[in-house]
Amino acid sequence: MDSSANANRRLLHVTSQLPQAAAATAPVDYPMTHDQISSPKDTENFIDNKFTSSKATQWIDLHDPATNNLVTRVPQSTDAELRAAVESAQKAFPAWRATSLLSRQQIMFKFVHLIRENWDRLAASITLEQGKTMADARGDVLRGLQVAETTCGITTQLTGEVLEVSKDMETRTYKEPIGVTAAICPFSKCRSSTSSGSPIT
Repeated sequence: MDSSANANRRLLHVTSQLPQAAAATAPVDYPMTHDQISSPKDTENFIDNKFTSSKATQWIDLHDPATNNLVTRVPQSTDAELRAAVESAQKAFPAWRATSLLSRQQIMFKFVHLIRENWDRLAASITLEQGKTMADARGDVLRGLQVAETTCGITTQLTGEVLEVSKDMETRTYKEPIGVTAAICPFSKCRSSTSSGSPIT
């Protein structure tokens, strides 16, 4: 058997392991083709548990790599909006810190359920914004799902530990939330090529 046949067999095997998307119970309300979006909506900030329109004066245009059509505009958020986001997180922190590990675990279980429930919607968004094929985008969602599922089982690693260092003496470690943090996540600007006007599905 040649290498290409082996590769195809591996691909089919991996695909067979992917959980099936839930049966559609309502009309699809997200783009499933590379057709031009008639009225692209600006991406909003999510602050204080709600989406809010940005007052930014500078925006980043996000284009569909397959057609170069505009998908959305992402705000270069203002200093005031950044401060509002940090203040909101600081306000929520005391209650979150007091939340038990098991309650946090339940939130992650719900998050995993939502990823599975919206598998194709997430994949379609990746395809539209990054130019990946639908199969490749579904694989990206799978990798994210695996991270979320791993988080559900991390509770035993957050309880701290006791270590006996000598006779009648022990050390104890505690793991506690440290508060509001920020991260800048770099991402490769390389994009997969797709044929112009090809359907997402």
